[in-house]
Amino acid sequence: MVKIRNIFGDEYSGQAGHAGVFAKWKGRQYRRKYVIPANPRTTMQKVVRDHFSAAIVLWHTWSSLQKRAYSYLATGLVMSGFNLEVRRYQLWKLVGKTSIQDPIQGIKQIGDGDQTPVPTEASFDNVGVKTSFCPVIIGSFMPTEEGTPLVVDVIINSEMGDCIIPEDIVNVNGHAAGGDPIATGDKLVISYTAAGRTVTHEELAVAEDVVGTFTIVAKTTIADAIRTAYSPVDLKTAHVYIYDLSALAYIEIDSVTIVNRTGELNANKATAPHTAETSTYDYYTAIKDAKLEVQKADTSFITWRDYSDEDGFLPIAQTVFDQDYDFHLSAALKDSIIRAALGAPDVAKHEYIGMEVAA
Repeated sequence: MVKIRNIFGDEYSGQAGHAGVFAKWKGRQYRRKYVIPANPRTTMQKVVRDHFSAAIVLWHTWSSLQKRAYSYLATGLVMSGFNLEVRRYQLWKLVGKTSIQDPIQGIKQIGDGDQTPVPTEASFDNVGVKTSFCPVIIGSFMPTEEGTPLVVDVIINSEMGDCIIPEDIVNVNGHAAGGDPIATGDKLVISYTAAGRTVTHEELAVAEDVVGTFTIVAKTTIADAIRTAYSPVDLKTAHVYIYDLSALAYIEIDSVTIVNRTGELNANKATAPHTAETSTYDYYTAIKDAKLEVQKADTSFITWRDYSDEDGFLPIAQTVFDQDYDFHLSAALKDSIIRAALGAPDVAKHEYIGMEVAA
């Protein structure tokens, strides 16, 4: 290795073709011979590289909320959330874990006191095709049980793409019937756009054998809803189909989309406008700037901090790997809400939280 000094006062750095590599050591510039870096391509090296590539792919499937959860976890580690995810992925795979659980995400809706129920409303008859009141509590918009109820196969909650199936689907035409019974290999799929991304025939569910009858099983609560891969689902873009394996055909069934923040509705199948059909839902009076702070249980390490917006929406994401968590929600002139030692599913689930006036 030959030490050099540039007579023009300039400093060189890096590779100069194959002539050599310029660098600095203890303040003294030097040039060394260029050599081709070793790349043994061992089996283990290939495994590590494959895991690294897979970790990057996984990161890019996550929402901004899920990435933000890792950014909080990386605080104090002198690395980014992305670096932490890659490191964890590599370690988990090397110890034999077959899958890495995505951070759980949901929306807290913060309001003043109890929610207000609307027992029955022909919302699709309203001017602008929307509910009379909003914000609507996510997952509460459902068919009534009396009168002329909304008849629909799938209800899509736009915000995070949560799809509710009010009743079992046993026919490839959905509630319209007249088609073949659901059979083995049939699937429930959805096409939509979300944040500029067009998604075609994304699988939501596969027919299950329920006591001898193949069925797309009902998912009647927001906790059981099937979530789309991307969100928010754009209001007038979603179409839901049964993929009929025997006919190799996609048959559109009846679905509606609701934007709970504004109460806007869309009947996705053109032949099913849903006029005069009644639905029920809950709404609330939003609290803006309620502060949510989540910490690792019994520590001061913050894993989430945010404020509710003008509609009381406060999105959150947390990891199962780092649970349990302590939860603290506060707002001006309201009693604080404190919960201890919660798992990630409880901390990050969709939930309406009504705050009471401080004594």
